[in-house]
Amino acid sequence: MYPNVIVALMPSLTAIAFFVPVLSLLCLLFIKVNGVKRKFRNENCDIGFRQALNVMLQGGYKPEVAQAAAKAHALRLEIPLDKLQLHAAAGGDPVAVTEALSYIQDSDIPSLRAGFKHLSLIDQSGKNVKQTITEAEKTRTLELEGELEFSGRTFRYDFKARYRRPLLSVAFDNFSEAEIVREIKRNIEDIRRYHKELIRVDVADTDQIERHLIDTVLRPSFWERNLRLQLVDQDLKLTVPELPR
Repeated sequence: MYPNVIVALMPSLTAIAFFVPVLSLLCLLFIKVNGVKRKFRNENCDIGFRQALNVMLQGGYKPEVAQAAAKAHALRLEIPLDKLQLHAAAGGDPVAVTEALSYIQDSDIPSLRAGFKHLSLIDQSGKNVKQTITEAEKTRTLELEGELEFSGRTFRYDFKARYRRPLLSVAFDNFSEAEIVREIKRNIEDIRRYHKELIRVDVADTDQIERHLIDTVLRPSFWERNLRLQLVDQDLKLTVPELPR
């Protein structure tokens, strides 16, 4: 009789033997996930069960991620938690990037246009994000002078401009002011290559030539495309040299 009972109970015993370890693992997982949620809550950041589970799968709990998530929430920044987690896992500082993103979004300086991805790349490259932003905020001044020939006449010019370097350019591009000066001088002095656009310009009217150079040749898009710089303002003055007596 007993053997028959044991045989009858075998499927149930097998099921129990299978489900007990599974349930134990699920309980352990539940405890650990809730532990992650509690740690985030201690940093004033509430996250859901799925988010806490993703944190575990993406390198585990890191205090700086919880601090960055709390700061992002306080600053009303929409930064997905998994991006903060992955940035920290890659060796970055999510708090510094979050603070930097808040700062540039509140700024009206065009040279600081960037998103979380760009700031993360700057941070992961080993550069100080705050110092890079400070460098991109800096207004630089460029002054040069020279001569140009147009329609058989010689003019002397004095040029002055203020500009900034874009944030990503500061972080990743080499910069040489000498190259900038050379490119601007070439565009001012080689005015003859714009002869089709200058047909209606009176050679005796220096104001017209100045406006053409500023509004057409050295327009802001030229600074951005050719020089990879953000123009603040510029001024060009043309004069006719006095002939020797």
